[in-house]
Formats: sequence, C-alpha cells, structure tokens
Amino acid sequence: MDMMQTGLDPADFADSARKAVAACLGLDPAGCGARLAEDGLLGVLAPEEVGGLGLDLRFALPVVQAAGAGDLAFPLAETMLMARHLAGPAPAIAASLAAGEGRGTIAWAGTARTELVGTVGRAPLAEGADWVLVRLAHGAALLPGSALRIAKAIGLDETAPEYNVTLTGADAACRLDAAAWSALAEEASLLRAAAILGAAETSLALAVEHVTTRRQFGKPLVANQAMRHLLARQKLAMEGMRGALIRATGCGDDAVGMLARRAAFLAAATHGPLIAEASIQAHGGMGFTWDIPVHRHLRRIRTLEAQGEAPAMREAVAAALIDAN
Repeated sequence: MDMMQTGLDPADFADSARKAVAACLGLDPAGCGARLAEDGLLGVLAPEEVGGLGLDLRFALPVVQAAGAGDLAFPLAETMLMARHLAGPAPAIAASLAAGEGRGTIAWAGTARTELVGTVGRAPLAEGADWVLVRLAHGAALLPGSALRIAKAIGLDETAPEYNVTLTGADAACRLDAAAWSALAEEASLLRAAAILGAAETSLALAVEHVTTRRQFGKPLVANQAMRHLLARQKLAMEGMRGALIRATGCGDDAVGMLARRAAFLAAATHGPLIAEASIQAHGGMGFTWDIPVHRHLRRIRTLEAQGEAPAMREAVAAALIDAN
C-alpha cells in the first residue's frame, strides 16, 4: 500500500504507539499483545488479506521506536515481522499474530539443523509463546512453542528476558526459504535501530531532566560546563543515529540500500550504549539503582546489539566498503 494512497504519514503512528506502550505498563506479554492489537499496531506490516494494514517498514519504525522508549516487555518487532512474512506460507498463523490472539517470537542466535534438532537462543519472551521462528542453514522454520523445550538464558535484559530453545525434531508449521529469511533479517536490523533510538531518547531525556533539577553547591548540575558538553555530545550522536535511520528508509532494495540499512543499525549499536552510559554518569551513583530506569534502557540496547550480531555485521560492512573502493 502506497503512502500517498493511504493518506497516512508514518509520524501519525507515533502518538498512538506511545499511548499503547504506556498502557502496557504492568501487563504480562499476553495482555500487552491484546492491548497493542487493539490499536492495530501488531498488524502494521501484515498484508490486508490476514487482517493487517499492509503498510511498509516506514510505518513500523515509529511504533518500534515508541516501544524502545517505553521499555516495552513484548516482542513487538518479532511479531510484526512474523505477521508480515508468514502471510504467504501460513496465513492463519499470521492473522492470529496480527490480531494478538497468538504469540510468536524469533530465536536470533544459532542455526538449527535441517531435521529440526539442536539448540538456538536469544529468543525474547519465548516462554509461553505459541510459535517460535528458528533459523536454518538455508532459511527458517516455524515451530509450535508447545513442542519445544524453552529455558531462560542468562542475559542483561530483565524486562524482556531471552530464552534458549531446544528443538527435538518437531514438525514445522511452515518454512521460509533463504531469500525470505534474508529479507526478514534485513528489516529486523532497521527495527532494532529504531528501538535503540527510542531507548537512547528516553535515556538522554532523563539525564537532561536530572541535571536541570538537581542542585549541588547551590547550583543546578547543568551549570557545570563539562556536564553540558557531555550531554551535547550525546545529543549530536543521537541525531546521527536518527539521520542514518531516515536515510536507510529512503533507499531501495539494491546493494546500496542494504548497506545503508546495516549502517543505520551499526550507528545505533555504536552510539546507543554510549548515550545510555552517559545518562547513568549524569545521574551519578543514583544511575545504577533500580529507582532510575536508565540502566534498563542500557540493558535493552545491549541486548538488541547482540541480537543483531553487531560485530559480525561491522566486519561485513567494512569488507563491502573495501571491495567497493
């Protein structure tokens, strides 16, 4: 569906997403899914044939950005991507995901063997999921959660924990070929960049609020020139992340576009943690306590960085740039 045909703008979704994410506070994953589906956010990317809106990735970015800003405890990006890419091979499952009736997630780490045995990991909020998408050597397979052994992994993100998934030869509901999985993974990189941007925005906003209201030796902390310089650098880095994301959404599906999308994720994975860490520094000792949510955003950013395999992608982008020049 073309943006001009719909009369919509991606920014139109930002406010609704922020309100929906705020309403999810304190809800379990099932409750979050129902609340997000009520606003039509889970089906933004899903085709109209399965009950979705059939919009392109530009409309999903502000939604995922709001989720990152609000520390949402729900695999939103995974659900949106599955509802889109499963619409062809498994339309009934895609429809249930878009409607919030079924829950799905994706195991981002590891590759299962063709006979669907082995262990994969980094599956956010996989406990209780109806469906788990796992990577294969040449594509991916969708497996019923009830047929898998799922165990909580040791990780950083306490809000949206990751799980290890052990496969025992369960029958796949459907499979994606290598091209379909590659397209899903490329889109996931942009959605991760948006989520990191949202988390970085909240982190910086919390830091600015703290240093302008906290007084020390009779003056607000922001009176300290070093503090102003610290926050100014982080603001500049954040706008660089935003610019890379905007540029990537305007590129095509050729090699230049793929490079731009990967660069957007790497910009977020590089600057996002630094912004959150600077916010913790601005809060002083308070920044390490559970009363201040900044470290939760840092945990989420680091988790998204790992799910996107940033080190390997950084090497691939560097190699592509060297070959191109």
